[in-house]
Amino acid sequence: MSDNFKRCGAKTRKGTSCRAAAMPNGRCRFHGGMSPGRPIIHGRYSVKHRQSLHDKMQEFLDDPAPANLMHELAVQRAFLQDFLGKISGNDKIDVATTNHVFDMTDAISRLVERISRMLNQTAVTQMEITFLQATITNLIVKYIDDPTKRLEFVAELRSAFGSDRQSSGAKAITASAYQSVE
Repeated sequence: MSDNFKRCGAKTRKGTSCRAAAMPNGRCRFHGGMSPGRPIIHGRYSVKHRQSLHDKMQEFLDDPAPANLMHELAVQRAFLQDFLGKISGNDKIDVATTNHVFDMTDAISRLVERISRMLNQTAVTQMEITFLQATITNLIVKYIDDPTKRLEFVAELRSAFGSDRQSSGAKAITASAYQSVE
């Protein structure tokens, strides 16, 4: 082999220099001699793809209710309905299709359970309501000496809860306040 041509500047796995002929960019065809030297325009490493992912991530970071999974539930249900619509005309449904439907249904059920658990964790318990009732009643008696003022406070509190749809908590507060007035 003659040394009249430029050799590739890459290193092999053994650590020796590549002995192949270099292309104009200094590498052989195996080590990137054919690459145009511009950014990748498709695939995982493309600049466009990275920007798109960044924009999507920012959209999710700016979401005011990140724990709200109702959109995901709607997507899953829409996919299931779409899939069922496509197979509804077939008389025979194979085992793989049946398993796929069951898997989709199971995924929807798990998401519904997850949403339910999240909502229950943020809901006020009956014990917390009872504690709040007792605390408000004690504070009314402690800080409002005038029985007329107590009744005005209770009436205003009752109107805040709505007189037609008064909760058990508001009824208990009202009863306790009336008893303490007498």
